[in-house]
Amino acid sequence: MKLNKDIRIRILYILVLYIIYSLLLDKYNYVAKYLTNFIFILFIFVKFIFGQLDFYAERFRYKDVFITLGIDMIFSVMLYAFWKQLNIFYIYLIIFIFQIIFRKIVCSIYMKKQNVLIFGSNHIKNNVQEDIINTLDYNYVGYISNNKSRATKYLIGNYSQMEEIISKKEIDVLVIVKDIKSPSFKKYLKRIFDLKINGLKIINYEEFNEDIQKKIDINQINEEWLLQSNGFDILSNEMQKNIKRGMDIILALTLMVFLSPLALITAIIIKIESKGPVIFKQTRIGENMKPFRVYKFRSMRMHDPKKHSRYTLDNDARVTKFGKFMRKTRIDELPQLWNILKGTMSFIGPRPEWDILAKDYARKINHYNLRHLIKPGITGWAQVMFPYGENLEDAKKKLEYDLYYLKHQDFILDVLIVMKTAKAVLLGKGK
Repeated sequence: MKLNKDIRIRILYILVLYIIYSLLLDKYNYVAKYLTNFIFILFIFVKFIFGQLDFYAERFRYKDVFITLGIDMIFSVMLYAFWKQLNIFYIYLIIFIFQIIFRKIVCSIYMKKQNVLIFGSNHIKNNVQEDIINTLDYNYVGYISNNKSRATKYLIGNYSQMEEIISKKEIDVLVIVKDIKSPSFKKYLKRIFDLKINGLKIINYEEFNEDIQKKIDINQINEEWLLQSNGFDILSNEMQKNIKRGMDIILALTLMVFLSPLALITAIIIKIESKGPVIFKQTRIGENMKPFRVYKFRSMRMHDPKKHSRYTLDNDARVTKFGKFMRKTRIDELPQLWNILKGTMSFIGPRPEWDILAKDYARKINHYNLRHLIKPGITGWAQVMFPYGENLEDAKKKLEYDLYYLKHQDFILDVLIVMKTAKAVLLGKGK
């Protein structure tokens, strides 16, 4: 995953914060190696949960100041309860001041957004406009097009005004979107490349959209794209595969030991609440299109699947009361640790799809089976970036995120997925 500006700022912020934290604790002789490091990791995770690792230029708000203050106060009280020393509050006051100054500097000075103009209108249906507005790297000026039939408020001119707009708006990045409905598109496209504007970066929409939305538009995929695209290291790097598999085994064994009491209590409640087996088994499609049995704690009442929707709907009557809780907290996924040990699943990867739905999707969605090139996961990029799918269109959108993960998988992206998953569990956003 490319270290974009957002990630670089977060890494710098965490490193400097850790240095200040360590020096202050060391000064007052409060360093308890494992305890203080664990508290710092917890501190950073809580800040992530409450959005305090986001440094968008427009986001220096008093709301962020109060949230930061609240988090710092909670952690200072925690450490005071352990050491009974008032200096702890002094330490966290300094940390609080640093956090506010850092945010102010980043938001008002460091951030220099590039002005982006989009050439063409075929990007509108993908809602990329709102995503550009919320990025650190780009200031969305608008788009130019001769197609006014579906114009939005961001339309600022037509193709003939291109040179004037580029000069007047001081455009840094020009994004080319194919507009096949415009007969004059190619003529103006040639003029773009004939322009000699210093510093103007011209990129195609597919590349730009992938960077902004963190997904791959399946409408742009063809055999030529697959051959020419960079990435997909997870498919060919054996060392990367082995490391991922090793981590899966270690984590699965560790969690099975520590969570076994929770699993036992869950099994008892399921058995008491409704008739049927404790473990739900279903055939899913795994790596290289191989079917396998997935295991979950049963969260639904026994029913005839032929008489109900293939998808779990909001307020689905089939879901038990405890089943709703399990789905929110992902407790129902615990038996999948056995799938990980068996090697049919990983912790992170595309969601394993029911074989019946997978066959249907493969017929109706182009390149759907690309997601089966790697092991499915308990959680994944699509799961944390898109809500639970309930129809064919949702399956298409989730596939775009799965393909992005397939192309860009690395340690940083996996850590981000784990943190987003934990955030969803803690805030009860599971389903």
